[in-house]
Amino acid sequence: MVSPAIDKIKEVEKDCQQKIDQAHLEAEAVVQGALKKKRELIAEAREKTRKAMEELATRAEENARTETKKIAVKEREEIDELKEKVKPRLHRALSRILREIGIQLK
Repeated sequence: MVSPAIDKIKEVEKDCQQKIDQAHLEAEAVVQGALKKKRELIAEAREKTRKAMEELATRAEENARTETKKIAVKEREEIDELKEKVKPRLHRALSRILREIGIQLK
């Protein structure tokens, strides 16, 4: 009478162990699937970030070129203004110096 009960307990134990093993395998598959999905999401996020950084760099480069051109134009205008201001003074100063030296311009 004890022997059949022990056999039944062993059989139940064996079934439980098989179910536990199966549950472990299923859990491992779920974990592996989650890790794979995580890697995919990380790769996707990195790609999006890379593209965004490239776009920002391109825009920054374009903005820098535009600003550089604006600054260059502004500086040229300032130089031209200064040249125009200096011209009359330069001519008068040259005339005065030449008169002092004794050279007459016609």
